[in-house]
Amino acid sequence: MLDLRHSIGVVLALVSFAVAASRTGTLRAATAESAAERLLSAASAPAEHPEYGSTRAWLRNKVVRDSDLEKYGLHLNDDWTRADSTRPVIILIHGFNSTPKQNAALLGPIHGAGFPCGTFAYPNDYMIRYAAQLLSSELRHFRQQYPGRRVVLVCHSMGGLVARACVEDSLYDPGNVERLIMIAPPTHGTVLAHFAVGTDLWEHWLSRKEGWPWQRVRDSIVDGLGEAACDLCPHSEFLTELNSHPRNPHVRYTVMLGTGARLSEAQLDWIRDSVCHAIAKLPGGSSRAEDLNKFLADVDELVDGKGDGVVAVKRGRLDGVPDTVVMPFGHLAVTGAATTDVIHSVQHAVLVRVE
Repeated sequence: MLDLRHSIGVVLALVSFAVAASRTGTLRAATAESAAERLLSAASAPAEHPEYGSTRAWLRNKVVRDSDLEKYGLHLNDDWTRADSTRPVIILIHGFNSTPKQNAALLGPIHGAGFPCGTFAYPNDYMIRYAAQLLSSELRHFRQQYPGRRVVLVCHSMGGLVARACVEDSLYDPGNVERLIMIAPPTHGTVLAHFAVGTDLWEHWLSRKEGWPWQRVRDSIVDGLGEAACDLCPHSEFLTELNSHPRNPHVRYTVMLGTGARLSEAQLDWIRDSVCHAIAKLPGGSSRAEDLNKFLADVDELVDGKGDGVVAVKRGRLDGVPDTVVMPFGHLAVTGAATTDVIHSVQHAVLVRVE
């Protein structure tokens, strides 16, 4: 299995190469200390989830401190109390290996339309269930402070799973979420999660310019050590449990899925045939090539018209959600500024549903 995963990893690296070729001030709804305490408590409970490995849990317990976790939780814009109090508060939830800042463009039109806005930040590579628990705690605290205020969650990618794990579990449902808008949610996982290696390398070393080396290492550990990627694999224990839950009858759902992947069926077939043929020539490679060929027969995530480059349309759909929209956007591009008609259309579709 290890050899097969290595072979598939090589193929996906080639695919990625082919595709490449073609906070202002905030008002917190809960104290930084309380959010840190909840996350630290979550990080110190490895015995309940042995599948994530005692080594990773031990490392987090040794390295992670309260001060490392103060940045996580619910943050509301400074001007949110000046907005019409009859309007819902819009909370943006980012995805895997991302941050609120990287998704800020999604809130632009909504904030511009006069809605009170905020963001929810969480360790972007740690267990999804604990991000959901933190979200629940923060929204419950907000409800205590502002009873009667309605909340709309606008989520990108894995953020949608965090939100669903919160509102669809009676133990965690805060009771003040009235709408859930999910953009590119990996409802049934993504095949690419099997090979989510090097993401922290990119986030904390290649795309980041500030911070001493040790700080970057700490940040990488605080964010998580690959637990989220395990949760995102199709048929994972987390996804199996989450998708067994019924929809929350008090929440209106929207799912927006993209078809803007860069590879055609023919290009993916060519890559599959070429690499499998090469592997088959290696000693003992025939069986691995056969297994690899079967695996690559279902990577719709990467095919134009079938996926957005990370999430396949068929793995993004959610039962019981009639308001499902399919648009030609790419997974990461959709979180950026509205520089194209497609991204503008997505932002408009979100704004219409918020209103």
